[in-house]
Amino acid sequence: MLVLLIIFSVLFLLFLVTLFNVYIYAEFVEELSLVIKVAFLEFKILPQTKKKKPKKSKKKKKKSGKDNKEPEKKPEKKVSPLDYFKQKGLSGIINIIKTVAKFAVDSFKDLFRKITVTYFSLDFKIAGDDAADSAIKYGRYCSAVFPALRAIFGVVKCEDYDININPDFSDEPKTTVYVKTIAKIRICSIITFVLSKAFSALRIYLKAKPKSKKENKL
Repeated sequence: MLVLLIIFSVLFLLFLVTLFNVYIYAEFVEELSLVIKVAFLEFKILPQTKKKKPKKSKKKKKKSGKDNKEPEKKPEKKVSPLDYFKQKGLSGIINIIKTVAKFAVDSFKDLFRKITVTYFSLDFKIAGDDAADSAIKYGRYCSAVFPALRAIFGVVKCEDYDININPDFSDEPKTTVYVKTIAKIRICSIITFVLSKAFSALRIYLKAKPKSKKENKL
């Protein structure tokens, strides 16, 4: 009797855990910041904290007639996401946005329907070589970003959003991107989605699996 009580208690606790929401906090200014919270637990996914390397003890080298100094390696410059976008160019960015939107809607449509975006903010300033170039880029970005967001928000429930896309006509124009998202989903929704996809994959595998000779004879 005591064993059954313990088992039912554990199952009940697991059931209560599945009712918790998973909160996702994402923010992009110059780098992507991603934090996931479940109840009182918090997991910082991005940016990853760098581990400090232990300092190596410097050994004194004996002086020789010629100094054999190795050329110092220059630290590699890290490419920020904003620099990556600039390298890809306008058409590359538009293709990335369209690809992400299509992948999200097609592959995770069932899961996205269970996600609630409590807040979404996009502040995008577009700069070109001159005022005319800024206006042209502004039109092209709008033609890519708004349909992509419309496709995503057609599946995902969004409670509050603030979208600002403007050309930068200032004396020193600069392209800047600021994105902030707060979303939530129940753990039970994630579990049911994973199980349904696993069963679908198993069904496809069993259908594709070659039959044995005994089964063919029957």
